[in-house]
Amino acid sequence: QEKREKSPRYQAWLAEQVVLEEFRQEEELRLQRERHRQWEQDEVIAQQQWRERQEKLAKAREEKAKQELRIREEWELEQKKLKEAEEEKKKKEEEKLKKQQELMQQIEDFINHGGDLPPSVNVSTETHPDKPLCPFFTKTGACRFGDHCSRNHPRPGISRVLLIPNFYSHFGLHQSLLDEYDSDLMLEYEDSETYQHFKNFKDVLPEFEQFGRVIQFKVCCNHEPHLRGNVYIEYDSVRDTVAAYQKFQGRWYGGRQLNVEFTCVSSWKSAVCGLFFKRRCPKGRSCNFLHVFRNPGNAFADTDYDRRRSRKQKQHGSKLQSRSRSRSSSRSPSRIKTHRDEDRRNWRWSESPEPLENNMNGDSKYYKTHGSSPRRRSNDKKRIRDKDNKSSRSRSRSRSKSSRVSNSHRKERRRKSRSRSRSK
Repeated sequence: QEKREKSPRYQAWLAEQVVLEEFRQEEELRLQRERHRQWEQDEVIAQQQWRERQEKLAKAREEKAKQELRIREEWELEQKKLKEAEEEKKKKEEEKLKKQQELMQQIEDFINHGGDLPPSVNVSTETHPDKPLCPFFTKTGACRFGDHCSRNHPRPGISRVLLIPNFYSHFGLHQSLLDEYDSDLMLEYEDSETYQHFKNFKDVLPEFEQFGRVIQFKVCCNHEPHLRGNVYIEYDSVRDTVAAYQKFQGRWYGGRQLNVEFTCVSSWKSAVCGLFFKRRCPKGRSCNFLHVFRNPGNAFADTDYDRRRSRKQKQHGSKLQSRSRSRSSSRSPSRIKTHRDEDRRNWRWSESPEPLENNMNGDSKYYKTHGSSPRRRSNDKKRIRDKDNKSSRSRSRSRSKSSRVSNSHRKERRRKSRSRSRSK
């Protein structure tokens, strides 16, 4: 061991080890310094990034606070506007309700006590004021295109004629358009059955006569949807019409709610299809004029004649009507009711103005020269009408019998064809 320690090789190795140890220590110290320097640089960068991140977060929080403040201000402003709008709407509704109550009170006063019609009620409306008038709507008060029609539809605010669309309904009217697809179905129904059903439906007329004298009552048997089952009621005065409208608007009949509207029919002669009763209507089921049921007993047949009076009779009639209105306004409700009951009993009687006194002499001379008076003429007209009605009834009976026979033959042929097909 001592020899080895004293040997020069060992001594050289020790010196080499010392040098290597010093180099290792120096290298570790250098690496430590480099790591420390790198750590300091990384720390500086991290601190800078942290500060930048904090600044961004602070800006974001500040922006968020500003946005929340702005949203709150906008929400408060919106709530304020909504509150003001609700208050304004409530105020308008109260004003509208107040005006409506005043208007209803005026209408009630007009119905109960007479007087002038409130001008705010009698306001007409038009669909296209700058377009020409629709000829069908002006004559019948209905158009197949409705409000989508390219022409103008003027609707009166108040009139003496009430229109109840699709009031009358019958299976024959609704299913008649399906004949080309199901021809066997309508063979079981005849026009006489539909007319009998209409006679039962005519029991609604006393309900309308409770409010005044009805001078026209027409029920449509058209097959077009805009005219099918329409009911027209014309009163003698606007006052009775308003009372009936107030009563029947929104009322239920046969499971359906009624929609009553005022309409203006200038002439029933131009509104009703004149060829329908002769069974010569060229349009058939697509006719846009009124195909109406004939009222039992030929009731309300003199209304068209009353509309074609002379101007003097119209002026005189308006004077008498104004006098009667002034008298009726001064009457008590009980007397008005009894008067309406008398009119309801004599519903065939149509009031006509008496001739003026200054024309009586001339008229008497005319009657003497010609040898006939208006009473005789009216009696002759009534006799002619009775004869025409009897002949038309006999014709309709013969036609109904022939139609029944033809229908029975058709049914028998179909039954035979079906039995043959089944046997095959």
